[in-house]
Amino acid sequence: METYANKAQAIIDLHQRGYDRDFALTNEGILYLQGSELIRPEEFEIAETHMFENAKSLNNRYIIYAIQSFEREVRGILMTSFIDFQTNISILLRAKLAQPLNR
Repeated sequence: METYANKAQAIIDLHQRGYDRDFALTNEGILYLQGSELIRPEEFEIAETHMFENAKSLNNRYIIYAIQSFEREVRGILMTSFIDFQTNISILLRAKLAQPLNR
């Protein structure tokens, strides 16, 4: 897996490798923005995870996920703050997103 110096580098490289759609975090799943569809945790896989920290503030951490949904045949990027990951999502979704972080 690639190591990136910053978020922009990660996003550019992932886009070039076919992760060219956008996802947003919701309480129960991820929203596929271009298709306006909710994708539940059991409907997607996480191919890669990249964490970035701001040296000035440990509370300013971001996670970039490379997401694949085989049912919808889409690949894209979910970027979320570590704070949102900890507070605003269901237990099922949190468990799904935490899997690669625990490897």
